[in-house]
Amino acid sequence: MSDTVQVEVSLLGRHFTIATPPSERETLEEAVRLLGEKIATIQSHGRIVDADKIAIMAALNIAHDLLKTNLGEGLEMAQFQRKIRSMADAADAALGTVRPVSGQA
Repeated sequence: MSDTVQVEVSLLGRHFTIATPPSERETLEEAVRLLGEKIATIQSHGRIVDADKIAIMAALNIAHDLLKTNLGEGLEMAQFQRKIRSMADAADAALGTVRPVSGQA
């Protein structure tokens, strides 16, 4: 088992202990800061008060931001994922038309 450190996290008034490799601690703490900022932004608008809904909206905002991340050459993460899915589908379709070698299923 790899070495991990325990990181105490507090979001929406709830406390969590999260195990992470020491090399990832800073990244985890940055993720907690980012999530905390998104939660604070949603709370500041005052329209949503349920903690679960706030957490879901914050997660959706972060996922949306991630998918809009530009990977260079004008390609966003969502576009990249769609292209990869399309290539995988094309490969599956092509492999589906190939007859299996004798003795293999």
